[in-house]
Amino acid sequence: MSDTTLEIKDLSVEVEGRQILHDINFTVKTGETHVLFGPNGSGKTTLLMTIMGSPKYKVTRGSIMLKGKDIVNLPMDERARMGIGMSMQRPPVVRGVKTRDMVTACARGRETEEELNSKK
Repeated sequence: MSDTTLEIKDLSVEVEGRQILHDINFTVKTGETHVLFGPNGSGKTTLLMTIMGSPKYKVTRGSIMLKGKDIVNLPMDERARMGIGMSMQRPPVVRGVKTRDMVTACARGRETEEELNSKK
């Protein structure tokens, strides 16, 4: 699909030898926003950390396609360069810096310290 940004196919994941995710499938097309809801222990964090490429989360089956490329075997830094990022539900407070400005800077990844300071 040319308008697909992220596609998860038959994804199964284990953490420390314990199977956590079983055959997950979903697609996020360009321009869409998706929200994950569910009770504690349902696998939300496992899914996100797997997409991020955290080495603790082992893909045992399936694929994670980003812009047509399977990223399952890519390290975290390469995934970040491709545009994958994650924000915490309750990000740490950095005095004088708005969360929105921090997220914007991270998304661009190109601003210098001087450019960030000039926005205060």
